[in-house]
Amino acid sequence: MWSKKWLHAGLALLLSISLLTACGGETSGDSGTVTLTFWNGFTGPDGKNMKEIVDQFNKEHKGKIHVKMEAIPWDNFYDKIRTVVASGKAPDVAAMHLDQVPRMANKGVLTPLDGHLEKVDLKKEDFLPEVWEAGVYEDKRYGIPLDVHPIGLYYNVELLKEAGFDKPPTNLKEFLEVAKATTKDTDGDGKIDQWGFGMPTLWPAQMIFFSNLHQFGGEAVSSDGTKALYNSEEGEKTLQLMKDMIFKYKVSPKNIQQDGENTLFRQGKMAMHINGIWMINGLKEQKGLKFAAAPLPQFGDQKATWASSHNLVLPKQRDEDPKKTEAAMTFVDYVTENSLAWAKAGQIPARNSVRESDEFKALKEQSQFAKQVDYLKFHNPTPTFVDVWSPTEQAINKVLLGQKEPEEALNQAAKKGEKMAEAQK
Repeated sequence: MWSKKWLHAGLALLLSISLLTACGGETSGDSGTVTLTFWNGFTGPDGKNMKEIVDQFNKEHKGKIHVKMEAIPWDNFYDKIRTVVASGKAPDVAAMHLDQVPRMANKGVLTPLDGHLEKVDLKKEDFLPEVWEAGVYEDKRYGIPLDVHPIGLYYNVELLKEAGFDKPPTNLKEFLEVAKATTKDTDGDGKIDQWGFGMPTLWPAQMIFFSNLHQFGGEAVSSDGTKALYNSEEGEKTLQLMKDMIFKYKVSPKNIQQDGENTLFRQGKMAMHINGIWMINGLKEQKGLKFAAAPLPQFGDQKATWASSHNLVLPKQRDEDPKKTEAAMTFVDYVTENSLAWAKAGQIPARNSVRESDEFKALKEQSQFAKQVDYLKFHNPTPTFVDVWSPTEQAINKVLLGQKEPEEALNQAAKKGEKMAEAQK
């Protein structure tokens, strides 16, 4: 019989093994299955679409690779992933917003992918060129694009039809004509209760500003990510136009709070609404709302639309396991190649084969947003872009509330942003 000493030692050993397994420390099980952990911030309805892809992958790779998905709110995601990488407990695969990829790469959170692409035949020709290039930082690739998600125009089909318009506006002149014609006092009490457009004073006003800034020929931030370029003649012209929608043309209500324009649009009290592709499914759930989507109207001299992307990355491991790395790249390749379910969540596939498929083209609203893919504008792939750019949010808000003029607000934002970027060095 075993002594108590050996019994306790055996129990301790079993407990240690079980804890390692619970933390995802296994490379493979007895069957030879490689187990991967996949972190993302898809905590909303889109998480179901991603889980559908993961479940199908697991089914097709049964006995070889198994992926465990964990959704973490984006608000905590980036701090948490930096912490687990530092502690040697990083997930095997993660999804990140494009503007965070160079930032995380610069902080040593991510593994370069260049030496692993050929093993799964991932190449530039398979993806939208602009978003593929945006995944490179300091001549090394860190991200594989899953999607692109731009902003665009939503419009109330019935309100435009009532005002005599059978199609959405494509330029500034048409936009103002539609907006003025659909801004009305419908009940005769002397107050406007139906608006042509809603200019948000908060998110996503930055995306509208970014888009129109490029339409007028401006730039947001220098290529090295250290200097603000938005406090320019083009930037002032852009922000003044946004302000004029409220105070000069009076086609938008004043002081719209967060998501206020979305609420009015859902209620049928607003004819046009600029927002992201991710709003599609939510608007479809609104009973009685007949809406359609269209590319962002061209207000300036050239076409341009803000866009971002979810990229798939491999967080850095304390001890890299070649089998896990190969399995992770197999999973990354599979997700991009089978991203139609993800497109249904309100995204445009970055992979050409999926985006050009008949199944994707049958998605009416997504296809309208996809008409913009040739002129999407992404944030500069630098670690400090976010620092230089983020103060524009407050600047835009102050101007759209009538508290500051564009020149003063943008100059103050530029000084603050450049100072924040300098502090990161």
